[in-house]
Amino acid sequence: MKETSGVRPYYERSIYRLATGLFGLFLVGVGFFVLLRATTPAVIRVTGGLVLVVLGGNMVLSSCRGKESWLSRLGPLP
Repeated sequence: MKETSGVRPYYERSIYRLATGLFGLFLVGVGFFVLLRATTPAVIRVTGGLVLVVLGGNMVLSSCRGKESWLSRLGPLP
């Protein structure tokens, strides 16, 4: 059996952290755009915008800390 104690988890690697942080910033920007400029009813606009901002903010924060984000914990989706 191979010993994997020296291998870092994928979410601690620098390229993954950079990509996660950039995608999180993108989600935050889209969330603010939805909050400010969407032409849907207010309930849908506010709910969707806040969900995107919170998930994007969590991705940015997780990439800075080297932890798994909430979206990455969902696992592979079909």
